[in-house]
Amino acid sequence: MKSKRVLIVDDNDINRKLFENLIGQICFFKSAKNGVEALEMLQQDSFDLILMDIQMPKMDGITAMKQARLSNHSDCIIIAVTAFAELEDRNSFLEQGFDEFLVKPIRPKELLECINKFLREKASPSNENNTHSENSIEKVILDRKVVNQLLRYNKVENIKSIYLEFLDECEKLVMDSLASFNRSDLKIISENLHVIKGNSGTLGANKIFLLSKEGEQNAIEEKWTETKKTLHSLQDEILNFKKYILEETIFIS
Repeated sequence: MKSKRVLIVDDNDINRKLFENLIGQICFFKSAKNGVEALEMLQQDSFDLILMDIQMPKMDGITAMKQARLSNHSDCIIIAVTAFAELEDRNSFLEQGFDEFLVKPIRPKELLECINKFLREKASPSNENNTHSENSIEKVILDRKVVNQLLRYNKVENIKSIYLEFLDECEKLVMDSLASFNRSDLKIISENLHVIKGNSGTLGANKIFLLSKEGEQNAIEEKWTETKKTLHSLQDEILNFKKYILEETIFIS
């Protein structure tokens, strides 16, 4: 597997760093921040598999995938990574040319098993629904099962640094959202909360995930009072999470 080459394409710094830490344990990787950058790298290099985020600036993942298929990478395995969670969305992505579909929040075991399957077997896309059920999420500060999975594939200090970087990003996005609230810009708020939702779900920060999910929906529905209340609750929960991370013995190497 170390001879296999994977291209990670994701505009989210936290997601990209997490994928790099996981995938780097099993094979060689390079990273791109958007579809344009990915296509430039594909002109210079070859890869066995591409992990392609869908929602990106400059060029989205679907457009990048289709252009890659028209190049000399037509046979490369390309896996879509997206927040869309409906089965009909999954089938649509496969019909458009992706080999598989993974739903955020991504679980480490699920991600590595999927990559292993395609790199080792060149298997056909599975008909199984990989959608992660948000209804199954426990209302806890941190899902220890997620942390234990992450620690199976990387060092304690690396994983802890990802959580601390995630917290810094959360604080900045919430502050930006509160400022945007004062400017009556609910679009920016919903976008910020969408980023927090994706990262918190992937990292098992369940209470932050549930609050950001609720806040994003409130912002989309233009529920001003509920949105502001959720943002303040999110601020408190981010502080609770930071205290938890700094005190939690599982992160002591």
